[in-house]
Amino acid sequence: MIEFGPSGRCEYMEELGIDILKVPKFLSELGLTTFEYPFTHGVNISESKAKIIGEEFKKYNISLSAHAPYYINLATPDDIQAEKSYGYIIASIKMMKIMGADRLVFHPGSLTKQTREEALNNTKKHLTELVEILKQENLLEGIFLCPETMGKHGQIGTVEEVADFCAIDEHLMPALDFGHINAFTLGGIKEVNDYENIFKTLMEKLGQRGKIIHSHFSRIKFGDKGELTHLNFDSPLEFGPDYKKLNIALKNLGINGRIICESKGHQTKDALMMFEDYKKV
Repeated sequence: MIEFGPSGRCEYMEELGIDILKVPKFLSELGLTTFEYPFTHGVNISESKAKIIGEEFKKYNISLSAHAPYYINLATPDDIQAEKSYGYIIASIKMMKIMGADRLVFHPGSLTKQTREEALNNTKKHLTELVEILKQENLLEGIFLCPETMGKHGQIGTVEEVADFCAIDEHLMPALDFGHINAFTLGGIKEVNDYENIFKTLMEKLGQRGKIIHSHFSRIKFGDKGELTHLNFDSPLEFGPDYKKLNIALKNLGINGRIICESKGHQTKDALMMFEDYKKV
């Protein structure tokens, strides 16, 4: 089964005065079934508010994921800085558990002044340490950590790298951001086969686990070094990728998971367009 939904509140929700507590009912009436809560600028919510939010999403059967703060960097060579990133992830998990969310998306890290090999080794080291800490604190039960594919050449997170990260532990699930992948490869996703090859890369590394994904989708403008800015479906297809070809690949390979739309300002509208097209495939 594939679920579709937005990341955060869109422009239309804000115009209508739909606050976070009204989002579940709004999505349910549209037929959308999942939502990603942004902790992107920090875990700035009380436990009591998180509990109320979670109850509303549960009432309308809307599955919840969360996005960890942007400033996480597990690729850092500095163990003290890595421990700060652990703290951001731990804080996110504790709050999302209260909300009833079960997937935490995070950016693996950036190269800074390292070679890519050095940054990758540090990411694997710190991710392995983090998983052990979370297990010791009994925080991974019912939770998936989702390292995200990234769109800039100075960031860690190609499809192959994310597959390797997820091989570390069964509590790791790939977060495929197709807009990022397309931007990183400078327009490399053009046909259904390009999407299918991405899924096959996961399955080769993770077996059947590679058929269950968390995903972000948006059109993204890119330059010589990858991602520049998010677009929406009103933008020309020049910068792609094409969600209709993704839907065909999802059906062809029997992929399950969640598709979170991150279109600029139009997350809900564009998520609904993806869902309506998926039903026709």
